Amino acid sequence: MRGSPIRISQHGLSLIELMIAMALGLILMTALGSLFIATSRSNTELQKSAQQIENGRYAMQLLMEDLKHAGFYGPFSALPDVSGTPNPCETANVALLLDALALPVQAYRAPDLATRPDLTTTTCGTWLTNANLVPGSDVIVVRRADTSIVGAADATGFAEVYIQSTASDVDIQFGNGAAPGLASKADGTPTELIQKNGNAAEIRKYRVHVYFVAPCSVGSGADGLCAAGDDTIPTLKRLELRAQGGVRDMYVTPLVEGIELVKAEWGIDDQPGTVDPSTGLIGDGVVDLYEAAPTAPQLSNAISAKLFVLARNTEPTGGHVDDKTYILGAASVETLASPNDAFKRHVFASDVLLMNMGGRKEIP
Repeated sequence: MRGSPIRISQHGLSLIELMIAMALGLILMTALGSLFIATSRSNTELQKSAQQIENGRYAMQLLMEDLKHAGFYGPFSALPDVSGTPNPCETANVALLLDALALPVQAYRAPDLATRPDLTTTTCGTWLTNANLVPGSDVIVVRRADTSIVGAADATGFAEVYIQSTASDVDIQFGNGAAPGLASKADGTPTELIQKNGNAAEIRKYRVHVYFVAPCSVGSGADGLCAAGDDTIPTLKRLELRAQGGVRDMYVTPLVEGIELVKAEWGIDDQPGTVDPSTGLIGDGVVDLYEAAPTAPQLSNAISAKLFVLARNTEPTGGHVDDKTYILGAASVETLASPNDAFKRHVFASDVLLMNMGGRKEIP
């Protein structure tokens, strides 16, 4: 009888086979884990870069839009003569606020990237302290009226600041909380400008914005100022002249995180130096020179600005060392040597036309 075939079945793995299988599995798991980590890290960096670009562009847009409206005072076109340097943080004296209309923009230049702008001639030191102001960044002031008109019956906001103007006259007024809601005189006497047609002149909210860069995003100090123990995210902020809880003051408003520096150069139109009879002003609506640290008379003739914004990521990047040099302005050739930290940075630059200031100088 023929013998039956012998069936051999495997009931397990040898130790060598098991070790090979485990090694292959570990290799696959390591590869998959590395791929996941790399993908996650790449996605995180893309999000950081996208946030940085968005923050830089938004900061630039905010500054440009406000500067475009600088000097808009409703129908009023003529500017008062410049008499000294107005205090950008004035809140109580309507006469001083009215005189300040002569300078729709002001600039306080940081002399170098390790020094803060000199604000000793202003009352802004209450808010722009050394602890609340980044060295090297400029302070930019914008004065303007709202583009929307406020009805006389609605202009009753207690302590709010309003501007009423005709083609030939302008007045700064404080709301008194009751109709007509306007009081511009020291004794609180309500006043009202009348147009040639006998109707009351347009009333608008009056705005004063003081832009600066603070070393923190959320300040725990009084009035939202940066204090010890706060975060270290540099943030574009501004002081705003407005009423809050019935109290008129300058209030800090955070705007954009991750903004390290704001620098500006101002296009001055002061040639020809004789008054043009058709405009009543010197200049011809064309920039003659750019000044990084203009005087008050030069700023009264500013018609454009070159803006530079240095934005950085709000979070560091592991393994990254920023050893670049950033140029902030062609006229001053001002550069920032990177501190060799782990933050990625980018410079945003743009020109902006001061439309209301330049338009006054355009020769018909």
